[in-house]
Amino acid sequence: MGTWFYTDKEANQQGPIDESTLLDLSREGTILASTLVWEDGMEAWTRWIDLAPSFYPRDEEGGEMKLGVCAQSDRVFPVREMLPYGAALIGAGEKESFVQNLLEKGTTGIEDATAQRFEYIGFWWRALASFLDYLIKMVPTWICMIPYYIVVFTGGLEELESDPSTGVIVAMAVSNGIGMLGILGVSIFYETWMVGKYGGTLGKSIIGAKVIKPDGSKLTYKQAFYRWLAKKPLNYLLFWFPVMLGFGLLVGTTIAASSEARGGATLGAAVIGGLVGCVIVSVLGSGVYWMAAFDPEKRALHDRVAATRVVKK
Repeated sequence: MGTWFYTDKEANQQGPIDESTLLDLSREGTILASTLVWEDGMEAWTRWIDLAPSFYPRDEEGGEMKLGVCAQSDRVFPVREMLPYGAALIGAGEKESFVQNLLEKGTTGIEDATAQRFEYIGFWWRALASFLDYLIKMVPTWICMIPYYIVVFTGGLEELESDPSTGVIVAMAVSNGIGMLGILGVSIFYETWMVGKYGGTLGKSIIGAKVIKPDGSKLTYKQAFYRWLAKKPLNYLLFWFPVMLGFGLLVGTTIAASSEARGGATLGAAVIGGLVGCVIVSVLGSGVYWMAAFDPEKRALHDRVAATRVVKK
């Protein structure tokens, strides 16, 4: 029984298969150079091109077969079967389509795909992109809250102060709920549509970044939505819950100290202790974001969950 696994174009795990099947799938073009493969005992998933030489027969001199990656299709071929084009190599069976592509698009400056590596975007650049996205979404977010602002600023607060039992409470709650649903819709549409169609939000486009799957391909709309689920609800749960816990600790210790000070405890000490606790849990909760600063591929938690990478265009 085979022991090898690989990821398909949808980043789904396939297998197990044996070594000969793995090699056959590579020759057929199902497994590409950037496809991730793994066998039990390996520390991490690895690109096929990095393992492929050991699967091919030895060359005439007894060494590993020299392989190249087709700049047209990302398929792996023995170099002796490939056509050089500047710094790039074109695989057998891909020559006609490559020439046709040149005639139609006038492609120039093609790089050698054999040694191609992704350049991952670091934590601070990603933080900048998120801040830019926040600014971009401010206007539609404000528009979504217009019904709530109308209720509040057309006498809602005055009515609430004079008669708390009136229907203004219901009106404020309903309008606020509508606004929050609108903001949620804006967030889902913005992230899902932009990432699915263009490979990244406006913030990421501004800094020259894009979101990709492990094999370098663009996300589908479904995958982009799944990434939003991992990025927003999951991250907010893991981040804001500790933050609110720290805030509750601050409030609780302050109230306790102000109501009855014992053992020399003072209100000032309680406030300082609460603030320290708030900062600590906030830092721990924000680990879902700053883990990107220490990950070799600059992945935050939502990148790990959704199997995505943020790389330079």
